[in-house]
Amino acid sequence: MYVYRLLFLMVLGIYVFSPIIMNWWLEPDGAWYRPYIIWFFVILLSFWLSRQRGEDDF
Repeated sequence: MYVYRLLFLMVLGIYVFSPIIMNWWLEPDGAWYRPYIIWFFVILLSFWLSRQRGEDDF
């Protein structure tokens, strides 16, 4: 049940914050590494979530 709540919160967060993130990402005066910052946090979050699950949770 924990995974479903987390998935729901992630989808809700993406829905709420996607316009802000897209405006920040596509801003013409922005730094070249902005997309990499977003992907870094996505990878870090997925790594963190996979470490919290035990071997019997699969």
